[in-house]
Amino acid sequence: MAGPLGSGLKEWCHVLDHAYGECTGNWRLVGTGEARSIRCDRCDAQYPASPENRLAAIDENYAGIYLRRLTAEGASQIDSDRDAA
Repeated sequence: MAGPLGSGLKEWCHVLDHAYGECTGNWRLVGTGEARSIRCDRCDAQYPASPENRLAAIDENYAGIYLRRLTAEGASQIDSDRDAA
């Protein structure tokens, strides 16, 4: 149910979608007052800063943090295994 609003934001929804599926950007709260929105720092997708969207952004950002940590840990383990061989 996403579509453009007059300000270029997508309509209110419970799911935040990036502009493209491969985007790994973080959601940021931008603007002030009534003009606050949530914007991806890589693909520039934007949504109104409703409470639901803010919680969804926080959840997705935390998941991204954990995935980056796991990726770094896996890369380190691969390097260690390679050096031991």
